[in-house]
Amino acid sequence: MNPLNPYSSIVEELSLRIHRSLSLRGLTIELSELMSEVVEPPSREMGDLGIALHKYAKRLSLEPAQLAEETKGFLNDLPGLLGVKAISGYLNVTYSPEYIAKVTISSVRSVKNYGYVPSEKTLKVIIEHTSANPIHPLHIGHGRNALLGDTLYRLLSNRGHLVQRRFYINDTGRQVALLTFGYKLINRRPSENVKPDEWLGRLYALVNLLIELRDIRNELNKLRSRLESRELSELEEEKHRELLKKVDEVTASLGKLWEADKELFDEVSRALMEYEGDPEEEILRIMSSYERGEEWAKSLVREVVDRALAGIRETLSKLGVEFDKWDYESDLVWSSLVNEVVSKALSSPLYIRHKGVDALDVQRIASQQVLKKLNIDIGGEIPPLIIRRSDGTILYTTKDIAYSIYKFADSNADLVINVIGAEQKLPQAQLRLALLALGYVREAENLVTYIYEMVTIPGLKMSSRRYQIVTLDWLLEELYRRARDEVDRRRQDLSESDRAKIAWTIAIAAARFSMASYDPLKPLNFNLNKVLDLSGNSAPYILYTHARASNILKKAGDIEWDLIDYSYARNEVIKELIWLVMKYPQVVAEAADKLSPEVLGNYIVRMADCFNKWYESERIIDEEDKPYRALKLAIVFGVKKSIAHGLTMFGVTPLDTI
Repeated sequence: MNPLNPYSSIVEELSLRIHRSLSLRGLTIELSELMSEVVEPPSREMGDLGIALHKYAKRLSLEPAQLAEETKGFLNDLPGLLGVKAISGYLNVTYSPEYIAKVTISSVRSVKNYGYVPSEKTLKVIIEHTSANPIHPLHIGHGRNALLGDTLYRLLSNRGHLVQRRFYINDTGRQVALLTFGYKLINRRPSENVKPDEWLGRLYALVNLLIELRDIRNELNKLRSRLESRELSELEEEKHRELLKKVDEVTASLGKLWEADKELFDEVSRALMEYEGDPEEEILRIMSSYERGEEWAKSLVREVVDRALAGIRETLSKLGVEFDKWDYESDLVWSSLVNEVVSKALSSPLYIRHKGVDALDVQRIASQQVLKKLNIDIGGEIPPLIIRRSDGTILYTTKDIAYSIYKFADSNADLVINVIGAEQKLPQAQLRLALLALGYVREAENLVTYIYEMVTIPGLKMSSRRYQIVTLDWLLEELYRRARDEVDRRRQDLSESDRAKIAWTIAIAAARFSMASYDPLKPLNFNLNKVLDLSGNSAPYILYTHARASNILKKAGDIEWDLIDYSYARNEVIKELIWLVMKYPQVVAEAADKLSPEVLGNYIVRMADCFNKWYESERIIDEEDKPYRALKLAIVFGVKKSIAHGLTMFGVTPLDTI
């Protein structure tokens, strides 16, 4: 019996006997395959574990019912067996509750870090996540990316894998060049009383909107004379109405920025009016000079980018999110790797000219077999991957090809996981097909695109270009404010600092758990009230359950392990709780192997529900029967240990009081 994973041990013991039966009939099958076929039946009345033998019966040319009946005889020496049924080709096994309780409590008591289940094969894994453009603060979308990525890191590390976290800094595009233009234009550093990323975000939006407003007005001026002479066509009239509407929208956004920072607004407006050149030409010059590695551009752009990253790091540190490496896109561009990728692409059999630019026709190798092997799920044709623009500048996806190659080579990684928004699903498919086309087969086959959908807050719309974003800093402060109000109301017996600490832990927990425990393939509607609800599917609810278990154990004192009477484990609720605790390490392992933190999130909520239901219906500390009391306290101990470990997998600090 492996105390690190008692559930898996029980499944293995069952599978070994079935394997022996099938082997004697001449059927060759891997034990691991059989173990994967063992499941929990739909209801406990049917048994604790079951397996369908139909496909094996077919291979042996037998009736499923016959094979199940014959195999049943091989289970007589199964440890803890209470009963076994062979029904229509299914084998269902029921275990003695006493046996399951002994196995579970022994494991929980002996294993210090219950829930840690090392994999049989240790992998070198890179997780690239967050990778926000360094032009404004992190918003809630980045938050979901960061917290999913960090949770995957924790889950995979819990399996014993060597995991490295990377942040890719996209510092060579037009957005950074536009921000740098604005920074150069006003020639001053961020204000000391504002986070640098917040200040730079305002600067970026101001420059962007003021240039946009200027361009709109120029277009309106071109139409004005024709409008006055009533020479506009219907299309031109429609365009004129749309431009007027845009003026109103941009002006409204500028008004909000003026309210946020009047001094910066006036400074940027004045500087742009006095600027004698064409802003677009200067933005292009900065972008091109930086990509060429000219020293003046390198010094200026890196200063701006690093100031933005300082603010981003500060936000991530609040959440407990760290990185092992920060990779600048510009370093790739200045190296030979991007040029090598371009050179290989230009000489590839898939090279084409598409709409006047260099491209790879990746659709030509996108057979169903290849798409299945690379786990690419894209409907319809995959368009050509553009290698570079007509002016010779390199596109983002081309640089991403180089970065993917670099990530594998730099750390000799077995697996690279990109945590990325659903809008990047097609470019990521093009990326993997391009890697395959250029001969990077290992990289293509071991690059995982971990897709997540957008996150919204009811009633709030976002636009990065207009700086209408819900920043992660605002979200955390709002969660803290609400949590603090509740803690102050409930816990006047605690000191100011203790209440602040608890409220902050709850705020971080609410953000982390809600972002990472919800199915990433579904859009997340982040409801501030629900994520802080103490009575529902939330982090505070799980924290409260852990604190409740801690309080019981604190009041009860030492557990008298040797007094435990396992016959009381026949109680249905107790039996369910013990089973949940026994299976916990297996669920953590599966959540890691399947890259599915939501599986673990749902499980610890289910455990909390079961525990709270039991607590409200049973006497625990006041139980007069000492052997029964000892069993109950052992169960509380197991639940507390499991939930505490589960919370840490989501980066949440368990609380002993709340």
